[in-house]
Amino acid sequence: RGRRAARRDRRRRRGPAFTQRGVALIAVATALTILAVLSKEFATNTQVDAFGADNARDQMRAEFLARSSLDLSELILRLQQVLDNPQVQQAIGAVQITDYADLLMSAFGGTAEEVAGTVGSTGEKPKGLGADIGAFGVRIVSDDGKINVNCANGKREYSQLVYTLVEALYYFPAFDPVFQDPAVDGSPSGWRRDRATQTQAIIDYIDEDSTKVSPPGEPPANVAEDYGYEGLRDKYRAKNNYLDTLDELKLVRGVDDRFWTLFGPAFTVYGGCKLNVRALEDPRIIAAIIFLTAKNKEDPAVRDGNLLWMHAQAVAWARQNGFFFNSTQDFVDFVKDPEGQLGAGLTDPSGQGGSGGSTQAPTIQIPGVPPGVDLGVELDPTEVDKILRAGPQRTYRLEVWGEITRQPPFTPLHREMTAVWDMGTVNVNQRSTDAKARNGAWVYLRSK
Repeated sequence: RGRRAARRDRRRRRGPAFTQRGVALIAVATALTILAVLSKEFATNTQVDAFGADNARDQMRAEFLARSSLDLSELILRLQQVLDNPQVQQAIGAVQITDYADLLMSAFGGTAEEVAGTVGSTGEKPKGLGADIGAFGVRIVSDDGKINVNCANGKREYSQLVYTLVEALYYFPAFDPVFQDPAVDGSPSGWRRDRATQTQAIIDYIDEDSTKVSPPGEPPANVAEDYGYEGLRDKYRAKNNYLDTLDELKLVRGVDDRFWTLFGPAFTVYGGCKLNVRALEDPRIIAAIIFLTAKNKEDPAVRDGNLLWMHAQAVAWARQNGFFFNSTQDFVDFVKDPEGQLGAGLTDPSGQGGSGGSTQAPTIQIPGVPPGVDLGVELDPTEVDKILRAGPQRTYRLEVWGEITRQPPFTPLHREMTAVWDMGTVNVNQRSTDAKARNGAWVYLRSK
């Protein structure tokens, strides 16, 4: 009994010691848990900050690649300026190097495969070509083949020209639903209009007076403009002045998303009032020109919307395949016989061509034109000259981009910029001492 009592006494004495050790273990475990959570949070924040820094760095790189593309594009435009010189054209003919800008740019900013394919390299990557951290490129198109709505604020003849072209742009019956439904432009119930009212709204928003414009050939109307801009949710007034950017045209009544998607690409606010015959690419504009300048207004090819569209597609397809109109008469001759003009361009008069050319014109099948359909409309050259002009192109719209390649699972980082170059603008802040370098400058730049 004495031994059992002694053991109980020892257990009682040891009890408090064992309890203290348990508390210490719990405290240590708690501290370690807190440290683990803090360490994990710190590591996560560090990783997020690192990814953010990498993204910011790559965004900056992509933007500078896009700007590199813009600088090289200016070099191409300056070269085009030299090629547009009448003496140069007389020696080598008309050359539009901007049509091949994307191919030229691939040698400097393309991938390794594109650089090798462009310069014909089969070994190591040529020094000074290509971008080590990504790629960049450009697409150059001319705005000279579009309708300059700013001419509505110019001379009466040009204001009437804009009115006529805009109204003819949506001549086709296929566009009837656009004008049958109210426009979604900020008013509670929409805005109902017909083709004539929509055309007047565009012209009156830009011209300097506050009197409603009259269609060409009609006497001026002494009626005040009233398109309800003050009744919109966000009130504003017509600008009655030149537009600074094309996006301002979306403020015109009736120009909603549907209208802009269909007809927005046909407009511009840069360049001259007459369209350049060498820059015609939009079938809607080409169809409007054919419709307005046809000698016989009752010609079935003009009255039938399908046939008229086929003629417009033929002109656009020829332009896309390198067929140029060096004069307005060339355009008149082409529209009169599209297949014959295209075939004549592929004919070898001597019959001794490098690929065994023939003196007979080959059969041309224009996309979108069914076999057996004979195209041809006779145009009035005088009326054509009122709308079109020939000569070098003046304004160019550039879509440049820069892209940074990243390791998977991260996708490439892309940056785009849109710019407009005007050959007719005089640069008052020139950096070059060459007087010829004063002609031409950027008039629009937007980063996306």
